[in-house]
Amino acid sequence: MTNSLLRLGPHSFEIAPLNFQELSRETEVKWPAIPRFGGKPTRQMTGEGENDLTISGLLYPDDFGGRAELEALRATQLARKPVIMAGWAAGTSVVVWGKVAILKIHDKQTYINERGQGRKVSFKIDIAPLPKLGEAGGFWI
Repeated sequence: MTNSLLRLGPHSFEIAPLNFQELSRETEVKWPAIPRFGGKPTRQMTGEGENDLTISGLLYPDDFGGRAELEALRATQLARKPVIMAGWAAGTSVVVWGKVAILKIHDKQTYINERGQGRKVSFKIDIAPLPKLGEAGGFWI
């Protein structure tokens, strides 16, 4: 993993050709309001939310490549199998995020070339963590 910024199963995000500019993460803990007779409602923690991740990036495939790598990611998604996600933490250590499912891959192609393909491709990959066997939820392994 010396040249990789992030790995998603067999796919490697590097400086080139497949790069990402943003990794956003949303965590949620659910605390629904519970009505009480004759008093104010209280709250009860009922579990974690889905805690999804989104990887966003920009490709310039005519100049730096990356189109084939993006389509390979789509093939992995359509295979409907979970993959391991791992990436660099601050410093030089590797963080294993765990098993994830690739939910959505969205790309937008602009500045169309003579082959009908975008010279600029922005993409977004929505990822959901999968719990370890025997766990009700969770993200990290």
